[in-house]
Amino acid sequence: MGNKIIAFLKKEIVFVISFILAAASCFFVKPNPGYIKYIDVKVLCLLFAFMTVVAGLRYCGVFDKCAKFLCKLTSSVRTLGIALVFMCFIFSMFITNDVALLTFVPFTIMLLASCGQEKHIIYIVVLQTIAANLGSMLTPMGNPQNLFLYSKMGINALQFCKILLPYTIVSAVVLVICSLFIPRKNLFETEEAKNRFFNKPIESEEKNGLNIFRTVVYLVLFVLCILSVLKIIPAWILGIVVAVCVAAVQFKILFKVDYILLLTFVCFFIFSGNMQNIEFVKNQLQNVVEGREFLCGILSSQIISNVPATLLLYEFSKNTKELLLGVDLGGLGTLIASLASLISYKLYAGSENANGTKFIAVFTLMNLIFIAVLVVAKLIFCCL
Repeated sequence: MGNKIIAFLKKEIVFVISFILAAASCFFVKPNPGYIKYIDVKVLCLLFAFMTVVAGLRYCGVFDKCAKFLCKLTSSVRTLGIALVFMCFIFSMFITNDVALLTFVPFTIMLLASCGQEKHIIYIVVLQTIAANLGSMLTPMGNPQNLFLYSKMGINALQFCKILLPYTIVSAVVLVICSLFIPRKNLFETEEAKNRFFNKPIESEEKNGLNIFRTVVYLVLFVLCILSVLKIIPAWILGIVVAVCVAAVQFKILFKVDYILLLTFVCFFIFSGNMQNIEFVKNQLQNVVEGREFLCGILSSQIISNVPATLLLYEFSKNTKELLLGVDLGGLGTLIASLASLISYKLYAGSENANGTKFIAVFTLMNLIFIAVLVVAKLIFCCL
């Protein structure tokens, strides 16, 4: 029993930390009905929907088919890695960083494991996470903090993109450079391994009409998820539709969802919400933020993540552009600096033979490199 608890604590260390932070904050702001307002139901519904649909697609063998197709187009680990990283970078601009990671990280883990390249999973997934966080900062709809600040800035979308374009270009260049550290070796160690991969049967429950029907259902649900991201379909309706449809066509997929991740988000929502309601914290921010929006955006994001930091600091900010840059670049750094990063970690931690400690070490190192480069870039741009 004791060993199981220790194993759980090791595997779910981020949840444990978020729970402790949420519980500690409750001593400063007593639990009350206002806590309900802390919870971003839209985010939770989207997370649930995407995790469910992606699990269904994987179970139907769609990822296996896509993996074989992509491997036919690439010959080396480096080429494949660059493709996987920049898919996150580009798609995050339009479907948000969370969604890009929910879609591509499970695919990446499965693909590299299938090719016998497990040792490169951590590095590539870390680069994907950074790519999603940095790619998403270019557009108003790329991430929640952008959308919020865009609605407050009184500028059009093109003007908004111009503010962040230089940093997006620098990010792309550094991502390419970092991708060059992925070995330029054959994707498959031997011809036998290659043949084994391409001749391996597609893993799915059935290879008949029922499986095709389920695949179509999941693809339709995936489109609905994208429509919800674009605010065409309310997230709560999406959550209900996905739950009902999946329960009807393949009930066991609902047990493949990472509900601990959803609870982790709830804990962080409670923690950040309480932080915004502690008078001492608010008073200190009022004295510190004005004129230091960029630095405060970066530093506060490391503690409460960039979306809550945006909501907290905006009230005291006089320079929204500087705050925008601060919270977007502040998504780099610690694992909780961007809640999207938590998604990557949890997806990796749930994979076979995962090494969470090594992932966090590589993640932190690479994030520090990127944030240092981009802060220097900002200083240079300010001097031009």
